[in-house]
Formats: sequence, C-alpha cells, structure tokens
Amino acid sequence: MSNSQATDSEALARIRQADRVTWLAVIVNVILTVGKLVAGIIGGSTAMIADAVHSLSDFATDFAVMIGMRMANRPEDDGHPYGHGKFETLAAVIIGMVLSAVGLGIAWHACVAIWDAFVYDAWPETPGTIALWAGIISILVKEWLFRITLAVARRTQNEALLANAWHHRSDALSSIGTVIGIGGALLLGGRWAILDACAAVLVSLILLRVAWDIVAISLNKLMEHGMTAEEQSKILECVHAVPGVFEPHHLRSRWVGALAVIEFHLRVDGEMTVYESHDIACQVEQLLDDAFGRNAIVTIHIEPRTRRSREACHV
Repeated sequence: MSNSQATDSEALARIRQADRVTWLAVIVNVILTVGKLVAGIIGGSTAMIADAVHSLSDFATDFAVMIGMRMANRPEDDGHPYGHGKFETLAAVIIGMVLSAVGLGIAWHACVAIWDAFVYDAWPETPGTIALWAGIISILVKEWLFRITLAVARRTQNEALLANAWHHRSDALSSIGTVIGIGGALLLGGRWAILDACAAVLVSLILLRVAWDIVAISLNKLMEHGMTAEEQSKILECVHAVPGVFEPHHLRSRWVGALAVIEFHLRVDGEMTVYESHDIACQVEQLLDDAFGRNAIVTIHIEPRTRRSREACHV
C-alpha cells in the first residue's frame, strides 16, 4: 500500500469512528431531551427544563462535528496547500459559541424567576420527584457518553469531537447542579423551592466556563498559535536523536486541525555530500512522523556547519 493510500485509509477510518460515536450521541440526546423536558414540565422544575434545553443544544454540536470532519478530511488543493484541517477547529468554535448562548439563555430565565420571587413575592412551587430522577439518570448517561467520546477524540486527534466530549461532560455537570437544586427544594419545601432556579444559574455558569475554554483554545489555533512548550521539546528530542545533527534553530510549529506543521533549520557537517545530509533529514522526518502522525508536514532547511554559516543564513 502506498503512502497516499495509507493516508486515505486512515482518514476514512477516522471519519467512521467519529461518525459512530456522534450518531450514538444524537440518539442518546434525543431520548434525554424528550425525557428531561417531559419530567421538567410534569415536575414543574425550571432547572430541569433548562437542563433539557442544554441537551437540545447538543444536536447542533453533534452535526457540527460531522460536517467539520467531512470538510477537514477533504484532500489538499491549490487553494489549501495545508489541507482543510482547520474546519475541525472552526467546528469546535461553533460548539463553544452554541454552548455559551445556551448558558446565557438559562441564566436569564433563572435570574428572572429569582427576581420575581424576591421582588414580586411570586415564589415557585416545589418541583416533583420525577424531575429529580430525570436528573440522576442524565448524570449517569452523559458521563458515560463523555468518556467514550473522549476516548475516540484522543485516538483520532479530533478537535471538534474533543470539544463535543466536553459538551457532554458539561451536560453531566449541569445535571448535578440541577439534582442538588431540585433535591434541596424537595427536602426543605416552601420558599426553598427557589433553589431550583438557583441551580439553573449554577448550570449556566458551568456552561459558560466550558464554552470559554473551548472557544479560547480553538481561536488560538485558528490564529496560528504555536505548539505548546511540551510539544516543541518533543520535536527537539526527535531531532537530537539523529546522529550528525547540530544546532537546530528557527523552530516554527503549529496545528492545522489534526495535522502537525513543523519547520526548522539544522546544521550538518559541511563536508557531507548532498545524499548524506538528505539521509539525515529523512531520518529526522521519520521520527517526527512517528511522534506527530503520518500526515505531519515537516520542512527542514539544511545548513553546513562552518564558521561562515554561523554568521549567515538567518532567514
């Protein structure tokens, strides 16, 4: 099998894995959204209805993942020499923005309920037990969905899927806040039913924090933010592992979706033949491919290690 065939096969397998876990999430979210919405309405729980809206937002992010994956795995062309990997990062930004919108909406409605209670003496009724059970079930299911989605995201190095996994985790965390609020309202009764709305505010704060983290990280990548210090150290380890390499410098690295782009200069013995220096560069490339993926784009500028080269070639 040629390298291009292997690359296409890996890309196809990557899409299939993401599709399977994303369609599973779609089915689970349908069931959870309907169940929590019914439980919230029957149980008269503002927090549970807010939680159901959160689950509903998962539909948008699930489809953003699938669309992003298909766009990101299109082959490179004249207009996109580094491929289309940033569509994955863009999908992650969309997920974060949807999540923040949902968080703000939940906070608004919950704050209105709290305002009405304390200003207009319009206290909410104690929620029903059905809302409590719906929250407990949601916590267990969404945590399970988070774990399997996270595993696939790490295995396929898929940014959009990773963002979606944390969206599932945020849903589980929001359900914890919902359960605490509903449980407190049921246990204490009376005006303590306001705890249900307070839990909805807590849910919104969790959503906004998760959304901020997703958007901030993804925007950094869209703006060509370099690799982390740990990743750059890994690059230099690979370079120094090859005999005959001296003074690697001018290192530039970034991620284009799941694609690593690495550029640097290195020096070799000035008496080497072109074939020998090329062989060294190939060895370095192979180590970087093993460390960062077969599709990594590695550009190496070779310089002779002479006194003259130390004073020149600083582009």
